[in-house]
Amino acid sequence: MPTYRFKQVDVFSGKPFFGNPVAVVIGADDIEPAEMQRIAAWTNLSETTFVLRPTTPEADYRLRIFYPRGELRFAGHPTVGSAHAVLEAGVVSPRGGRFVQECGAGNLPLHVDGEGGERRIFVRAPEAKIVDAAVPTREEISAALGQDMSREMAPLPVDNGPVWLFTYFDDAAAIQRMKPDMGALAKLTRDYPSIGFAVFALPKGEAPAVHIRCFAPAGGVSEDPVTGSANAALPAYLAALGQLSRLEREYVSTQGTEIGRDGRVEVRVLDDSGRAEIGGQAVTVIEGGIRV
Repeated sequence: MPTYRFKQVDVFSGKPFFGNPVAVVIGADDIEPAEMQRIAAWTNLSETTFVLRPTTPEADYRLRIFYPRGELRFAGHPTVGSAHAVLEAGVVSPRGGRFVQECGAGNLPLHVDGEGGERRIFVRAPEAKIVDAAVPTREEISAALGQDMSREMAPLPVDNGPVWLFTYFDDAAAIQRMKPDMGALAKLTRDYPSIGFAVFALPKGEAPAVHIRCFAPAGGVSEDPVTGSANAALPAYLAALGQLSRLEREYVSTQGTEIGRDGRVEVRVLDDSGRAEIGGQAVTVIEGGIRV
């Protein structure tokens, strides 16, 4: 029974037991995909990643990303957390603070800002695209979330690896007190295919600039503590609705406070289409070996 290097990393926080944890298995080239899926279900985290040798000369390593019931082409906190793990393990030596991850969404550039406990890792996320598909009605969404959603912005599915159904609320307090019907949300994500709901508000005159919660019960994750992919896709959603000017080109998003995880995602908007890079801190809380 071979043993592989293993780390569990809290992402989008510099403090252990905050942010969003990801399990990282290093040197996993000979683990079969079905076994990867079983491991991801066993860890019972929102995502588990497997670091492999790259298949392209441009990349420093390859990453496969699994959630409890499937595989993702891209996800934000697993990318940042896995980058932290491979840097810490000495798998990668950045060139000028830069390196490249290969994943299902292609080769993604990453870079490091700062050192030690203040180090932040950023990734240029895949281009996010609006999905031309039917969406639930406002009444269906409001009933499932337990709060009346705003009529100012239409709900839209956005794809940058996973597909998130973005839903806007005028009031961050409504999001904070939200107690969704997980069964109803799971049914809606099956009826209108997506990984889940990204529910957000834009608090006026306050920092952080965005408050967001993400629910994916059909995928085995009732509430994701801090969601890089959704935060990376949000600018594209706003751009599609002509609302991107409501945010600065660099801002901070808060997520996970309602479940005691208090994550912070730094977002940099790269162009008027809403292409973005995301980043933040990460800290290793468990390291050792996993026997497969």
